[in-house]
Amino acid sequence: MKYIALTIGPIYKTLKNSKKTRELWGGSYIFSYIMKKIIEKFKDREFVTPYVDENVFKSGKEVGLFHDRFIFRANTNDTKQSVQKIIDKVLQELSNNTSLSFEFLKAYFQINHLEIELNDDTNPILEISPYLDSLEQFYRINHYKENELSKMLKNNNSFLIKDAFDVKRKDFPSLPEIALQDFSDLWEKDDAKAFEDKRLKPYHKYIAIIHADGDNMSEIIKDTSKLQDTSKKLFDFCIKSHELIKTFGGYTIFAGGDDLLFFAPIVSKNKTIFELLDEISNEFDDKFKPKATLSFGVSITYYKYPLYEALENSRNLLFSKAKQLPKNNIAYEIIKHSGQTFGGILYKGSNSYKKFLSFVSIEKSLNDNFLHSLHHKINLHKKTLETIITDNNKLENFFKNYFNEAEHNEYKDFFVKLIDYMMSEQNIDNIYATLRFIKFIKGDKE
Repeated sequence: MKYIALTIGPIYKTLKNSKKTRELWGGSYIFSYIMKKIIEKFKDREFVTPYVDENVFKSGKEVGLFHDRFIFRANTNDTKQSVQKIIDKVLQELSNNTSLSFEFLKAYFQINHLEIELNDDTNPILEISPYLDSLEQFYRINHYKENELSKMLKNNNSFLIKDAFDVKRKDFPSLPEIALQDFSDLWEKDDAKAFEDKRLKPYHKYIAIIHADGDNMSEIIKDTSKLQDTSKKLFDFCIKSHELIKTFGGYTIFAGGDDLLFFAPIVSKNKTIFELLDEISNEFDDKFKPKATLSFGVSITYYKYPLYEALENSRNLLFSKAKQLPKNNIAYEIIKHSGQTFGGILYKGSNSYKKFLSFVSIEKSLNDNFLHSLHHKINLHKKTLETIITDNNKLENFFKNYFNEAEHNEYKDFFVKLIDYMMSEQNIDNIYATLRFIKFIKGDKE
């Protein structure tokens, strides 16, 4: 059986040069757009990956849904040469619709493809992927006078926006607009007076950038009889994830295969970012657990923090921390405007994770001074707490000893939840980071 496989780049190089949200979104979407147009020319073939039907090519999906690779069973007339002709045709059409020259497109985009014969009982994804990995390592050095793509993304994304949203719309929202999604109606009305009357919380000046990636997907694709079913499930997962992100007030940059990249406010519609991640995880788990899970890297930074650094931090959190064994983690880090940093790793398969979600979603407003005193005491007495972390009575006595004023009586229920969470989590560093996060979203001061 003959297969055609293709990979496109340089995605990460393009994204890390972005300084504004519209550049990041456009830089991601153009790769998905090119893949969509190439795949559309072969839509009558039997695709192993990604999922393909007539509906996937329609405009208005709002987000790039085609990841950086495809594999299909080739017809007799499909050759490397015929595929190259299609690639050139797609790039020429893109040039005709944008300010990008055909010569630049040919030089900039690393589109590599191969033709390969496999036995009928061979798993095409497992067999071909190493070859595509190798092709991606051989970066062609091509010359062009200027980076036309960077120039276009900075000035005019209208063609890509029209394809993605199927309507004319304003430019992609800025980081402050995303952070303030709870007040989006005021942005649209340009009502400065009403906006000033709102009492903003410190977290309204912060933005979350999230990378997500599937764990152990090789276990899923081992079964060759279900490869197309897996591709369909991944496509449905991406569509549903985008809907969840959009409902929360976030903006999806990319959703293809088992990969996600998106912006989100820290709190929206009385939910925290962690509750959104849990909803996305549940969608993935419903389709692939227990064989595969989903890990996240979450970088939370001040809205003026350099975008490319926050983007890279999110990626590093995912691959350097969240995807370490046993995987199925959320690795998060919050970089305050002052430069202070805190964060933790949440294993989603643990009982403490559910308690964490319940704990950080407490609706009760908490006093700034109380929260500051609490996480200060936790940090100061780490060694003591580590020795009593499994003893409910000793933990109760610890907090009664330090928080025994009349004004602390209103926090009795809070301490019950805190002790329950601490006994389940047991990692003092994670507990300290959790309390810092609660102060971050509940407090009125930085």
